[in-house]
Amino acid sequence: MRTISKKLFSVGLVSVMVCLFAVTWAPSPRRADAAADYYAPITATEGTALLGQIHDLITTTHTKYTSYDDCKNPTYVKRTDPAPNGQLMEFYAQAELSSSWQSGKSGTWNREHVWCQSLSNGLWGTSGGGSDLLHIRPTESRVNSTRNNDKYAEFSGGTEVWYRDASNKQIAVAGYTMGSRFMPIDTAKGDVARVVMYVYTHYNTYSNVGGSTNGKGNSGYFGTLKFTNVISAANEQAAAELLLEWHMSDPPDDLERARNEAAEDIQGNRNPFVDHPEYAAAIWGGGSVTPEPVAPDSLKLSPASLSMTVGETALLTVSPTPATADGSVEWSVSDGGVVSVSDGKVTALSEGTATVTAVSKADPSVKAAAQVTVVKPSGVDRARLEAFRIAVANIKTEGSLTVRAASLNKAYLAYLALSDEERAEAEQDVSRMREAVDAYNELVGGYNGEAERAESGAVGGFAAFLG
Repeated sequence: MRTISKKLFSVGLVSVMVCLFAVTWAPSPRRADAAADYYAPITATEGTALLGQIHDLITTTHTKYTSYDDCKNPTYVKRTDPAPNGQLMEFYAQAELSSSWQSGKSGTWNREHVWCQSLSNGLWGTSGGGSDLLHIRPTESRVNSTRNNDKYAEFSGGTEVWYRDASNKQIAVAGYTMGSRFMPIDTAKGDVARVVMYVYTHYNTYSNVGGSTNGKGNSGYFGTLKFTNVISAANEQAAAELLLEWHMSDPPDDLERARNEAAEDIQGNRNPFVDHPEYAAAIWGGGSVTPEPVAPDSLKLSPASLSMTVGETALLTVSPTPATADGSVEWSVSDGGVVSVSDGKVTALSEGTATVTAVSKADPSVKAAAQVTVVKPSGVDRARLEAFRIAVANIKTEGSLTVRAASLNKAYLAYLALSDEERAEAEQDVSRMREAVDAYNELVGGYNGEAERAESGAVGGFAAFLG
């Protein structure tokens, strides 16, 4: 689950709901399975950087720009806006509507530009943003005409706008009008907000929203859009606050998630504010997101094998495929008496062979292994012998147990690196280390409880080997 970290900001109701939204929203299993890879390129966590990456993603994956005729094709629309029994879901009233296309007759549906074409600065009519299946929604014809090119707004009262059937029977309230403003019903406000945010993010030219490309679309599809073009508000901040309020009070539902799946199948892209509602507050509400880890397809360890001498250390590095996937792993070793491993650092402990394995934290079924062969040192290396003697001389016999254990462990590792000849030559130093270990073990053994033993910071390796 992605979480939102709220920064210092105050936008009334929005401030409260950002926090609530972080707690209550979780991705559906279907969304998590179907779309996780789609958002792998998103690494930014907030503001314009996040907005720009989303713009680049939804424009580069928008591989098929549907036509305005496509938007009345029942084959498409029954996939993107399905209701039971082969019907359509009317956008504003959230009620069933006949799927039959009858050229906008009363009681049937028309193609609603949620962001009116007359408010688009001339960017669309019947192509580009004006025929995007993630924008155009089926709306009962009289509702479509009544809304006309009114801006969206929040107000009290107003005149009810009804979805009526062909016989003029009232079916469901679709919204409210007041002056030249239109307010959706509560259960459609979030749907409207997410379409508006999608259109703004997609069809603003990349330089306006921190992106780097307009993808595969005709250059004429992109330009300058402002929320205040379609939202009745004093300024852009106020418009964004209203959209966030609607977005959070009416979160995505299964119908919107199903539309995202269908739209991706047809035109290649998705509405990110449906899949990841937290993106909106991270861009326009002063919050931030923590990107979900994307499980790798495979892992590679470098090097794939190691030949080491007792006492040596070496580093194994992990490379995930794809490179943008989560590379965090859990380490394990087949024989802890031969080598130890911590964060990829391998320490040779004794002669033998062992397998070091890295297991993906994001997907435990993905793993990689390296073979390690350890041999005993031979001959006499004066530098190696001197390093051991210095480590013994620096063993701490006073102070905290943590400090004493660390000094003993350092001497122990230096001891492991010695050949048999070097150990014989350093017999007196080895004896001093054994005495220090015995004293340490006796002191630690006086503790009564496991908690006290843990506080001592004891390192078990040297005690087991030398005690």
